[in-house]
Amino acid sequence: MTSENVNPEIYAKSGDMNKHLEGVKKQYDTQEKRAFYQSVMGDGTANIHFGKWDNIDLETEGAYGRASEQMTDYMYNLATTLLGRSSSSSTISYVDLGSGTGGAAVRLLQKHPSLQATCLNLCPEQNATAQTSANDNGVADRFQVHTGTYEEAPLPDSTYDISFSQDAFVHAFSKVKTYSEALRLTKPGGIFIFCDLMCGNGPDVSDDELATFAATNMVNDWLTPKANVKACEQAGWKEVKYIDLTSDIRISFQLMLKKVQAMIARGGDGIDMVLLKTYEENLTKRVTQVDRGVFQWGVIHAKKSA
Repeated sequence: MTSENVNPEIYAKSGDMNKHLEGVKKQYDTQEKRAFYQSVMGDGTANIHFGKWDNIDLETEGAYGRASEQMTDYMYNLATTLLGRSSSSSTISYVDLGSGTGGAAVRLLQKHPSLQATCLNLCPEQNATAQTSANDNGVADRFQVHTGTYEEAPLPDSTYDISFSQDAFVHAFSKVKTYSEALRLTKPGGIFIFCDLMCGNGPDVSDDELATFAATNMVNDWLTPKANVKACEQAGWKEVKYIDLTSDIRISFQLMLKKVQAMIARGGDGIDMVLLKTYEENLTKRVTQVDRGVFQWGVIHAKKSA
């Protein structure tokens, strides 16, 4: 998603957690980056995540936004099914770890009147946007947002029926620590579900290529799906399963590239042209990297012992 052409003093795999967290903020919480993600991935919604593309016409206006919302709905419905509770009839408490601008949480609150949502996110400007969205959409009485890292969450033990994350754990300084914190926050018998970009293992993918992506995209702990499952199990999660949705991320990258190229053709839409050209170059690369097995993307879900 991010640029290889970056300042190494900010975007580098340093081994220092504080520096790492500051790099993540620089990646997402500047005014220009927030405008970029809203234009390219929001697509008429507040949901700036990769999409699930079943039965969505890529040529229609707002397609990316609908796919992002469809992914949120897919994950939440799967989580409530695994929980054994109806998402429409019973009160469910949910925490979104790495919640961005709160688009997923606000959508789910609008769809499920009994849901109680807590967002935890590193970036204060994104969090302000999330609170405004909750206020504007009439769900603020069931919504909270906290600023902090999901590896040291300022939230109480055994509080949430569902711990949830969309496309955020890729930036975890330590996956095992992150998954352990999610376990701590979740009630006994509760569900953990997340989607994420993960390290691939294609036959012609070099260690140097993987390391370059990791070092320039604030990826400190770059794991394959199999290794992520193992990390969840190491953290204490049970019944850990991976669902491969890599074909969907290929479409997401393709449509992001198309939207960036359209912005360039229009003169940038207020976004720096150098930044857009860099995204164009890197998104072109991302599509071929998916084909070569550099990346995988999908959902991992697990359960906490009762």
